[in-house]
Amino acid sequence: MLKHKTDGSSTVKRGFCKLAAVGAIAASVAAAGLPAAQAADADNIIAGWSTDAQKAARGMMKIHGNPDEATPTMLVWHNSGPWKRIIASKNVTPHRFPMPHPDSVEQTLSYRVPESKFDELARFDGSVNVDRTRGELSARCDAETHNVLALNLAHDIITGKRSVEGARAFYARVIQIEMMKKQLHPYMLSLNFTPMPQMKAADTDHVAPMLRPMVRKMRAMGKM
Repeated sequence: MLKHKTDGSSTVKRGFCKLAAVGAIAASVAAAGLPAAQAADADNIIAGWSTDAQKAARGMMKIHGNPDEATPTMLVWHNSGPWKRIIASKNVTPHRFPMPHPDSVEQTLSYRVPESKFDELARFDGSVNVDRTRGELSARCDAETHNVLALNLAHDIITGKRSVEGARAFYARVIQIEMMKKQLHPYMLSLNFTPMPQMKAADTDHVAPMLRPMVRKMRAMGKM
């Protein structure tokens, strides 16, 4: 689960948390990352990004510290808390569900999604993506709270707790409350599941039957 620092005044009340607690969300945040000089470079890099991309990137830096990598188009964190990878991108993608917003931060977990659930996840949210071979489940939005919400609902769909329609309706209600009451639902504050170990999450598939003799021969010759 995502751990979060508190100042003693943030509490969850009636299923919601004060908006001020959002800055406290983090999971074993690494104080390390880029050296100070390179961290300054990261600040300089995002200074040329759009306002939306800058806001999202700075939100990730506040939660996860200095990035492990910085290029002109992205900041990258590896193995920060439960996240296998976090990418804050210069490139922003408009997304209209559940209301118009910019997608620019992708957060990835190790998670083996059953093939039978791929279509349901695609219908739920086009910014929730599955990489079957790597064993990854990711969400791309404008803030960590929204990625956590999307992934918790994706998990609910995968485990049969919610239908696609139910998950979409729940997502919309939670965002409506956030916007109108400045409150965060617990589904936005921590993962409701534990990411899988990478070795268990990956699905490398099988050798095609017609190619098996060739593969055996190549292995015997030390060519594979």
